[in-house]
Amino acid sequence: MSVYCKEVQDRVEEKIEKPIEEWVERREKKCKQRKCKKWCLCCNKWLCWIETFLEKVIKWVIVTVVKWVVRVVCEIVDGLLSIVGVLVGLILAIPIIGRLIRQLWSFVIDIFWRIIGVFGTIADIIGWEWRKRLRICIIILSNERGPVATEATLRPHIDEAIRIYDEAANVTLIVEGIHTVEEPAPEGALKTACGTGAWWDDLWLPGAWFELTANGECFEGNGRRLIGWASPIVVFVVEDVEGKKGCSLGPFSDYVTVEGGDSICLAHEIGHACGLWHISTSDNLMNGSCGRRNLKKWQRVILRGSRHVTYF
Repeated sequence: MSVYCKEVQDRVEEKIEKPIEEWVERREKKCKQRKCKKWCLCCNKWLCWIETFLEKVIKWVIVTVVKWVVRVVCEIVDGLLSIVGVLVGLILAIPIIGRLIRQLWSFVIDIFWRIIGVFGTIADIIGWEWRKRLRICIIILSNERGPVATEATLRPHIDEAIRIYDEAANVTLIVEGIHTVEEPAPEGALKTACGTGAWWDDLWLPGAWFELTANGECFEGNGRRLIGWASPIVVFVVEDVEGKKGCSLGPFSDYVTVEGGDSICLAHEIGHACGLWHISTSDNLMNGSCGRRNLKKWQRVILRGSRHVTYF
């Protein structure tokens, strides 16, 4: 079952079922408080309880139908898009040409969704900042000695990233999955460069390997990665990032790399993937040295306008 579709179903329950339940509870309370009309043997209270019972039945039918129709439609659409994403991913994994298309496509859909979300951005600017969601899918690579990290060693950095985005951006960070590739990864994927070197790696064999691996391990998010809507950021946990502890190509890619030995840059690299760049402010999340946690207002607006950050 799709994690994303389960989230959508939960949102339906939250926005439809709970308000109806609260309304029915208020009706029950009024029935209890209603004074009995003795001349008709409390018929007014009977009618009230009958109405409440019927309302409960109608509520159950409406909520159940809406909830499961939304879930089924979501599962079908998400599943089909994921399959299409795998097929298209085979083309996008072709070194040079396919990878260049992927970079350009990632940039174009990032701009597209920022334009589509302009009213949300305006709302953020004036202070009407509703909670949003940001999803990641983590893939742990292995060398000849085994995985370069474990879920247990990553957990403190994941929890810290969740806290940072909750407090600094009013964004819920959701981990859609943590996967470990048991087969040793190619040297170019295990030990990656940053800056211009990362751009070249993405165009060549390491980028092709990352694309194919992301399509397989984070299958549920393939369709959303392709169209950009609620696109999960794929986090590759590698052995070494040359001269850094993490790296991202920003809006030109939908994956980041962090070192398995010390994943302190997880939240920082996610920020890059959402369109933020380095600034010198010492306590800022995007300071060149990882480990900070604050964001300025303009950074919040840019981050929340990313294709990776959505209301649903």
